Parts: sequence; C-alpha cells; structure tokens
Amino acid sequence: MPKRNIPNYRLHKATGQAFVELGGRRFYLGKHGSKASREEYERRIAEYLANGRQLPPTLKKTGATCQELAIQFLEWAEEYFMSQPKSFDHVKRAMGFLVKHYGREPVDHFTPSSLVFVQKQLVEHGYARLMVNRYVAIIKQAFMHGAKFGWVNPQTSYALQVVDNLKKGRTTAHEYQNVKPVDPDDIAKTLAVLSKRVADMARIQRLCVMRPQDVCNLRACDIDRTGDVWLYRPYTHKTAYLGNVLTKYIGATAQEILTPYLIEKADTPEAFLFSPADTMRDLAIERRKNRKTLNKNGEVQPSHKNRRKENPKNVPGERYSPESYSRAIDRACKRAGVPPWSVNQLRHLAATEIRKKHGLEVAQIMCGHKHARTTEIYAEVDHEKGIQVAREVG
Repeated sequence: MPKRNIPNYRLHKATGQAFVELGGRRFYLGKHGSKASREEYERRIAEYLANGRQLPPTLKKTGATCQELAIQFLEWAEEYFMSQPKSFDHVKRAMGFLVKHYGREPVDHFTPSSLVFVQKQLVEHGYARLMVNRYVAIIKQAFMHGAKFGWVNPQTSYALQVVDNLKKGRTTAHEYQNVKPVDPDDIAKTLAVLSKRVADMARIQRLCVMRPQDVCNLRACDIDRTGDVWLYRPYTHKTAYLGNVLTKYIGATAQEILTPYLIEKADTPEAFLFSPADTMRDLAIERRKNRKTLNKNGEVQPSHKNRRKENPKNVPGERYSPESYSRAIDRACKRAGVPPWSVNQLRHLAATEIRKKHGLEVAQIMCGHKHARTTEIYAEVDHEKGIQVAREVG
C-alpha cells in the first residue's frame, strides 16, 4: 500500500500562528514553535488518525470562530494589500480588536451589539473618530469576506451594516488635527545635521511635492530625462491599484541634486537611488578620514579596530522605507533642537507655497491629485489675499 503522509505542522506568516489542515479544515494551534502549539498539533493528529483520517462530525466546517475568520481574512488581506503595507497594518489592528474581545465566539453569534461594543473599545483605546470608523468598516468587510466563502451566514454579515459610523461632534472620540506645513527655518536646521543622502531626499521631496514613499522609490529607470524637465513615474504609488498613473516633474534644481546619484547608479538603473547601505558606507568613509589610526608605537588604537562581524544579522537595506526615512528626520530634529516635524509636512509646505504663487489648479497637478478638493486639504488657503481685499473694500 502507498504510504499516507501525516499533515504537516505549518506556519501562518501573517500572524505567526501554527496551523494544521485536517479534512479540509484549518486548525490554528497557537504561536508557531511554542511547546503548547506542538502539543496541540500532536493531539489533533492523534484524534484525526484514530478516527480513520476523518474529522468527528462536531469538528466539521459548519461554523468558524471569529479568530478563524480573522486569520483567514488576514491571509487574503496580506496579498491584496501587498503594495500598501500601511493598509495591511490597519487590517491587523482591526482584527486584533475583534479577536481580543470575540476570538472564541462563533461568527454567527457576532451581532450588531457586539460590533457596537468593539466600536466603544476602539474609542476608549484613544483612536480618532475617523480611525474608529475605518476599523469598524474593516470588521464589516471581514464578515462579508466570510459570507462570500460560506464561513459566515449572509444574514449575520448583512445585519452588521446597520451599525452607523461615528459622527463629528456626536462622540467622545477625538478628531484628527490638520497637518500644518513645517517652518522652513526648522527644515534648514534639521537638514544641517542630517546625513547628506537623507537631507537630499528631503530636498527632492519638497521641490517635487512628493509623498515620502515616492522619494524612497526613486530609481533611474523610472525617470524620463529626455526633456529639460525630467518626468518621474514611480513603479508603484499610493493610488496605483486604481489604475492611476502618477507623474512627478523634476526641475533644474532637483536635477542638480539627483545627478550624482544617477551617475553613482549608472550601471544599476533598477537600484534605488537612496539606500541605508549607501549612507552607512558614507559614514564609514568619513570616520576613516577623521581617524588617527596609529599610536606612537605604530599600532592601531584599540578603539579603532574593526569589530564588524563577518555575517551580521542586521544589514542596512537597499531602500529607505517611509518609516526609516521618517525616523531619520525625527532623530535629526532632536539633534537640531527644533520641534519635531513629519516628512508629510514637507509635502504640505510645498503644496501651500505652489498654491500661493500659482493657484489651486497648478498645485493639484504638482501634487498628482485627481480632485482639487484633495489638494485643498494639503495646500492651505492664502489668507493674506483675503486680508488685502478686505483692506481695499473697507
């Protein structure tokens, strides 16, 4: 007789959980690699084999728990939001609240009252009103996803739609504060203490009104340099999933900043122009230049010896992420002694300056917005013009 394999102990990467698939159903066992999950795996396998490689009727897939639904939804979301890691992070947080309060409950026992309770917990946790609404919408989406695949009764999913969003002024949840443009003087002080590469990233972002991820994704192969103004079309961007094509315009000043990096990466046009690995290499070169490596005996000073490991666990990446770029700015703000500002504020400042000088339509084009109302969020109104008119009118 052919050998029949025993189902494997497996890892669910999105959550770090161990699982095993038996009889067409997936069983989650706990943290992957833990003793408890191994013991649960052995128990499940023993029961499965003892029952002739069949699940007992009570374990057949007739009703999932909220935890099982959350993990299945995370598995789908990880692939769906592969180009939008921040969106996937929001899904993980929303599913975390669902599992925390109703993880062991059958999905069809999750009622609108249950969702209202989770909504209140999100408010008490300190999330802003819009974020609470976003997480509630994600939970509703998870139940719709479960209904699509037969894990959730469609009536259960439909009933959750009656839970209203929180309304402004009718909830204790706080409101987001509008992001304000950063003070140009604070930018100058911060850039003075930044590494050259990160400082140039900030300069490019401001000049070209880029999002943080767009400057992080800069590659030579994505820049059309045939005209006097270069055209940069990122290989991925925030609204790429909608089929939108983003074009950023690179003028003479920004070209001058980028040219050394384009020359440096001339042989590797698909490499990212700004990378932590290059920054660390620059730092090492600068340190070597400033060292007096030999003492009076002609030996290397003990403090100057090379202690780098041959195969370090943490290796600088080949691309700055928006998060690592933001952290570099945060650290520089502290060193410069200026109020902390975010990389998104650079974009707001640039949009506001362009709107003030060239009008809303031009600011919309430079920001890459499809609708002017989106630009109005980024580019503040020039109140000085209103004040001037009021003076003239009286």
